[in-house]
Amino acid sequence: MQLTHLWRYPLKSGAAEALQTATLGEEGLTQDRRFVVVAARGKFVTARTHPQLQRLALREDACGQWRLWHLDRPECGSVSFATDDQAERLDIQVWADRFTALSVSFEADAWLSEQVGMPVRLSWLGERSERYREIIAQRVSAADGFPLLLANQASLAALNAQTPSADHGMDQFRPNLVISGAEAWAEDGWQEVRIGEARFTLVSSCTRCAMVNVDPATGAKRADKEPLKTLARVRRFADGQVHFGYNLVALDPSRKPTLRVGDEVEVTAFK
Repeated sequence: MQLTHLWRYPLKSGAAEALQTATLGEEGLTQDRRFVVVAARGKFVTARTHPQLQRLALREDACGQWRLWHLDRPECGSVSFATDDQAERLDIQVWADRFTALSVSFEADAWLSEQVGMPVRLSWLGERSERYREIIAQRVSAADGFPLLLANQASLAALNAQTPSADHGMDQFRPNLVISGAEAWAEDGWQEVRIGEARFTLVSSCTRCAMVNVDPATGAKRADKEPLKTLARVRRFADGQVHFGYNLVALDPSRKPTLRVGDEVEVTAFK
């Protein structure tokens, strides 16, 4: 088995960034989900309600400057900014977690508001997130609940074999780590894995919602409501939820190991 894809999402719900290597820390991959779009009273905004966010790309250059732009609308221009750990503090909310983040710039807020279609602000979690999750006893980024998400390429192939269109890509599920060489759904039986020089525990399978029906290539929801419709038929667990992929926590993040596409994947403990 090997690691075939590494993805991070600097902007929560924004376009994926494919990597060849990535540094791993306690809060996940470096620069993964460090920026969050927030609306009134600091509540987070995602592609669940605003699927067009998936066509917004946020990237950092070699000088530490960030640039935000629309992948399909060059006429919208772009906005650039640098982060500042002395910027205005914002009270924000990601799911049930309330914590403080930092503002970015009025220019970024104005540009994003045009793209989203309502007044929003762009918030930055800082170098160290203020969000702490009791369930895993550690700080996390603005990911839905856990530092990392793993998915199995064979499981996607098995799902596609049962969907009418059979054309779903892994990017619809927004994982960080994609592996190949395992049997479909083999991950259901794993407890711990080693990927390259890093070790992980599989905390829980990932419950899925209608966001997986968003086509990342267009930023629009699929009219056929797939693959959630098929997932509801073939991957509904005892909790009544539908599942795809696994939430991971690194066992040794303080070493800041490096992950590389092509790394060997080994299951070190089974359930």
